[in-house]
Amino acid sequence: MKLPISLFIALRYWKTKSGDRFAKLITQLASIGIALGVAALIIVLSVMNGLENTQKKQRLSSLPHMLLIAETPLSMTKVEVVKQQILQLAPQVKKIVPINQNNVILQTPENINAAQMIGITQFSDVPQLTEFKKEDFARLLPAKQFKLVISATLAQQAHLQIGDRVRIILTDHSQYTPLGQIPISRLFTVSGIYHTPQIANTGQIFTNLADIGRLMRIKPNAVQGFRLYLADPFAVQDIKTQLDALPDWQIEDWRKQRGEFFQSVKMEKNMMGLLVSLIIIVAISNILTSLSLMVVDKTSEIAILQTQGLARRKIRKIFIWQGMLVGISGTFWGALLGTLITIHFENLRLIIMPTSVHLPTQINSVQILIIVLGALLFTLLSTLYPAYRAAKVQPARALRDE
Repeated sequence: MKLPISLFIALRYWKTKSGDRFAKLITQLASIGIALGVAALIIVLSVMNGLENTQKKQRLSSLPHMLLIAETPLSMTKVEVVKQQILQLAPQVKKIVPINQNNVILQTPENINAAQMIGITQFSDVPQLTEFKKEDFARLLPAKQFKLVISATLAQQAHLQIGDRVRIILTDHSQYTPLGQIPISRLFTVSGIYHTPQIANTGQIFTNLADIGRLMRIKPNAVQGFRLYLADPFAVQDIKTQLDALPDWQIEDWRKQRGEFFQSVKMEKNMMGLLVSLIIIVAISNILTSLSLMVVDKTSEIAILQTQGLARRKIRKIFIWQGMLVGISGTFWGALLGTLITIHFENLRLIIMPTSVHLPTQINSVQILIIVLGALLFTLLSTLYPAYRAAKVQPARALRDE
């Protein structure tokens, strides 16, 4: 295959063993530095992606990704109609659960605890209640019996056991009596205790949907709103925009409770990527140094090529190709090394650090492509000045000094 003259000469310069050994050393160090920088950046971002994905699964698995609250309670006859409207507007929604919920106070003879009471119709609607069987619902949370299921942590704090009675006080609802306006309250019986590793979910208690509705003075067979679970929790902003077409609904999402955490994780990932990218930039700067030394060393050869009719633009291309060959070589081996280490990261970690700590990884092909293209772009920019200097060589002056 016939190569362009500029690329052919650049390959000869790149492969030759003669010449300035110091410039050769700088070129090799630049290639090695680019490879290590690209590999390190791929590994670091893959680990951060894995950690972010794990946190997303763990922290958001038991949370409703979106919450739709109606301005006025919605009758059950309209629930299916609204569900279909939601699915038409946002097909990414994979589960819709009707709920009634309110902030409450648990009052026992020993102490007072704050909690969030949520009304449900079956245990499968709530991820943290999967330890209970489907048929247990009629026994643990029957309608009109005013029973509730609480977390083990909250039960320990309130000194409650199964069968104990606790007074539930609604903080947002009150009733008028001869003694004045007082909060709505009622005695509930603890029928079950669930266990959850998520600290944020320990303050949630569950009862029958109809029972909390009666307590909130909602008509029978009416709901306050919906819990929405999405295929991708990070797509809440797009789905929220789509659901804005629904009038008279208050829309909240998980970012209200967990937004700051994931924002800090994203910022940490960006900062780590920026710091590791400096390794690549420093390595690429060595290409500029090595090419500048090569221009000085090859001045007479450049002059001879010009006297033989080689155009200045092709002289520029020789040194651009020379630098790009170094960058392409380093980027290729770096991307290959980084990908292989990421794939076998857990096995390598067990050899280096045989501990029980697990570091998940997730390779993102788009990120790798951006890293590769970014490294090649900076390499190209580093070749422009030496190539410009090479093209400015005056043949007569250069050959006269020989």
